[in-house]
Amino acid sequence: MDNKGAKKKICVAQINFNSQNIQTHLSKLESIIEGHKSFDLIVFPELILHGHPSMEKPEGFLYRRMKTVYRSISKDLYQLVRDLDARVIIGESKRWGERYYNMATYIDRNSIQSYIKTHVHWTEQFVPGREVKVFHTPFAKIGITICFDGAFSEVWRVLALKGADVVVNISAVPKDFPVSYMWRRLSGAAIFNEVFVIYANRPGPVFSGHSGVFDPRGETISKAGLRETILEAEIDLTEVGRWQEQEPIFPHRRPLLYREIVNRHRAESVVTESRIREAETVSMRRQERTRVARIGDAG
Repeated sequence: MDNKGAKKKICVAQINFNSQNIQTHLSKLESIIEGHKSFDLIVFPELILHGHPSMEKPEGFLYRRMKTVYRSISKDLYQLVRDLDARVIIGESKRWGERYYNMATYIDRNSIQSYIKTHVHWTEQFVPGREVKVFHTPFAKIGITICFDGAFSEVWRVLALKGADVVVNISAVPKDFPVSYMWRRLSGAAIFNEVFVIYANRPGPVFSGHSGVFDPRGETISKAGLRETILEAEIDLTEVGRWQEQEPIFPHRRPLLYREIVNRHRAESVVTESRIREAETVSMRRQERTRVARIGDAG
């Protein structure tokens, strides 16, 4: 795999989760990775490894699965990626105690790095993360966002300021959400932050598909339709530096004028922090109930 050249091959796996046969689903993921191991980056959608607890049926099924068979799935897939010398970003659920997190994991031969979704949608029960990260990888400096994170321009800008060349958004956007709106948001994020944007969404019939790759000017490099597909694209990372030199917006920023954006006394911020504390409290109560139940069983 060539790490030196600026031109990079990307694979976006726009696929669905198979809740009926986990082993078949895992074999499918492994086949895609093995078939595209020569690519510089393989990207899977949000929660594709374990499924979306808020949307998969029957309700509660995935939470129960996470307590049993799912514990080994992540480790098995991580090892496969490392054995194949591939580079993968994949969406998964993570359970610590009775707390559930929506996570994106980057894996290569030498490292495993994770990002926890920071902006949890109001329909979800995950505990939010508290950090926006840029991963330094052999592929590029990568920022990762998960679905609803992408609605917040501040996240994109922070990732760009931290040096990201590429920002990946892995998603499970439902079919009733306008595709045209989503694409304008992604193109705008690329334009305003002068980075490549990779969008990996789940396909129909429940989700809206239409994954895509955008250059730093917001132009579409490659796009998918509604159905399951493997999207392939090539990007030239030197375009980031060239365009930032031609249109140098970052040196002319005036951060003191933007303080209102991060004013924690605004009602919106108070509501958000309240939701985070509430989610953490619910998780702690669930954990305590589990502990008490175990004590009762032991007695």
